[in-house]
Amino acid sequence: MFEFWDSLIRMVSALALVLALMGGLVFLVRRFSGTRLCAPVSTPIVQVLGSGYIGPRKTISLVSVAGEFLIVGMTPTDLVSLGHITDREQVQRFLSTATAGRSVKPGNSSAHHDAQTLVGGAAEARGDYVS
Repeated sequence: MFEFWDSLIRMVSALALVLALMGGLVFLVRRFSGTRLCAPVSTPIVQVLGSGYIGPRKTISLVSVAGEFLIVGMTPTDLVSLGHITDREQVQRFLSTATAGRSVKPGNSSAHHDAQTLVGGAAEARGDYVS
């Protein structure tokens, strides 16, 4: 009977030692890595502001990338830059016009006709699109 308790105490103490070592390692990694590892991104770098379908599996989207607004054409195999918009106020005006009366969250694509108006109108107004 004494052998049972002796082996049980050894097993529990070995498990406690392994768990303490793992906890210490996690503490050290978090302490010395700072916020670099597993840090949540507060604001996304890339946001799709609106999309419109122009054909089967062909889309034009207004994308915000690091503060710049790009008009991008997408097919199943290609991604083509069609131009960019430099005026932030004009983008806000188009977004408010396209989403009037609706609540829109960043990253959600707009309705088909609203997005086509947004993307096409913004490019034509600025003259920044490339054929």
